[in-house]
Formats: sequence, C-alpha cells, structure tokens
Amino acid sequence: MSEKFKSALIIVNPKAGRHGALESAERLIGEFQKEGVSTCEVLTSGISHARRIAFDEAMKYDLTVACGGDGTLSEVISGLMRLETPPPVGFLPVGSTCDVARTFHLPSDPVKASHHILNGISFAIDIGRVSGTSPILRRDLPEGVVPANEEQLPDYFTYITSFGAFSETSYATRRDLKKKLGHFAYVITGLQSVHSIEPSYVNVMIDGVDRSGSYIFGGVINSFSVGGMIRLDDVVFDDGLFEVMLVKPPKTAGQVARLLSHLLWRRGDSAVIREKAREVILTFDKPVSFTIDGEYGGTRTSWRIRNIPSAIRLRIARPPSN
Repeated sequence: MSEKFKSALIIVNPKAGRHGALESAERLIGEFQKEGVSTCEVLTSGISHARRIAFDEAMKYDLTVACGGDGTLSEVISGLMRLETPPPVGFLPVGSTCDVARTFHLPSDPVKASHHILNGISFAIDIGRVSGTSPILRRDLPEGVVPANEEQLPDYFTYITSFGAFSETSYATRRDLKKKLGHFAYVITGLQSVHSIEPSYVNVMIDGVDRSGSYIFGGVINSFSVGGMIRLDDVVFDDGLFEVMLVKPPKTAGQVARLLSHLLWRRGDSAVIREKAREVILTFDKPVSFTIDGEYGGTRTSWRIRNIPSAIRLRIARPPSN
C-alpha cells in the first residue's frame, strides 16, 4: 500500500537546468494540489541553501521534494541527514546531467514525476559521509563554485565522490555553457582537460586492505551512471557497500584512448581496480580536490568516506534492477 502524504516541502533551485526549474516546479505543485497535498515552495539562493532549508523546515512536512539537478538533491539530502527521522524525499530532475534520475528512471516531466512521487514506493538508499583533514578552499575556479566558508562544503553524497581525471568537469564547466549546450557542455570541458591528466600517488585503505599506488582517477560510487557516460551495472543501492573504482595511469597516449574506450563501453581493463567497500580512506602527499555529487567538495590531504546504510527513503516508481 502506497504512503499517503498530506503536506510537502518543495525546494527549488531556480538556476538549475537549461530552462530553469520554476515552471516545472509550478506544474508539479499543481499536480500535488490536485491530489489534496498541501505544499510549501521555497527557492534556493546559493551554495548550501537547500541543505539549510531541508534541515530547518523538512520535519514540518510529510514529504520533501528537490527540484533541480543532482547537486540540489544532494544538498537536500545532506540537510535531511542531519535530522533524527528524515521524511521521504522526491526528486524532480531539471539539471543538465542527472545521474540519480538515470539510475532510478525518474521522469523530468512534472506530471509523471508527481505520480511517481505520490504513488510509488519509498526505497531506502545508502548515503555516503565525507570527512577528513581540515579542508582548504580553492580560489581558481569559476564564480559561484566555491562556497564562502568551509562549513558550506558538502559532507554527504548520494551517488559519487571522486578525484582525478574529469572529476572537476561537473563544477568547472561554465554555467552559461551548461545552459546553452546541456550535457554536451560537460563533454567539451572534459575533452579539453585530457592533456592535463596527471597521476597522483595515494595511500588507499579499502575496508582495511591496502591498495596504495598511483592513480589518475578514484571514485566511490553508488550509481549506475557516472557523468551520464560511464555505466556500472552491478551496483546495489541498499547493501551498505559502495563501488570503489581506481584507475591506474596509462603509459602512452594510445593507452589513454583505449582506457577511455573500455570505461565507456564497460569492458574489463587491467588498469581499473573495482571493489566493494564500507569505508575508504585516501591520503595524499599534498591537498587534492574532490567532487561530491557533481559539486566542489573541498581540498584536503586526507579523505575518509564511509557508507551509512539505507539512510534516506527516495520516492521512486519501482525498485531498481541492475
């Protein structure tokens, strides 16, 4: 039997997506009201605002809905994670690249989305907690990417945290380019960064097992899709385990092309390490930046990532199948 919701908090990022989220959110709200659900719409105004709204207001409602991109959902969930008993969360995806929406087949059409959210199921998903040494903030990134202070950095993630090759693409891509080109903007920015890929030596402990070495990419993942391109087919979202991917540096330019091809087409490659883990600790010789759900996550010398099992109930039409 589906849950019955009487009230919903709708958190909207008005700058998300190529056409903005306001019109989509209004249509969603109209559908909710047709079903007798009272709504409160709140617009975000900057970095970490959605997190603060969710923390301050969500307990007053039966349901919280994020309208925006993966980053908006991530902030909302971060706010809910600070509550003792967070309400279920729905997602209306309107961002340029929504990996969470791809993974759970969440429609961007507000009418369909409202039906899935109100009449679907609450599926408990694992959430990642990020901590480590004191972070520093970079000042060489585009305006609006880096928060004003360390407290505004994300500390929970829904689907990925990563470092290395292409990790900066999601937040370093100019906003105006995203608006004009959508997902293709990320592809352009990613290709422009290929020449600057350099390996980092990192001490890696995966559930206590030493996997230290030189890597051009490292990711802790809970998603079928990464950046809308790389697919992972054997991910389970409520097993208390993350997918850990470490990519060794290729020795020649030709190997770079082969490695990228294998990642895109889901082929095995000796340069790619994949393991399941509850906790991952990464320590670098110098501060390294991570992306957290597509947003700038800060720059640290040591990162600790751990799984919080079945922490958030996401409203979806049906359980995902890999």
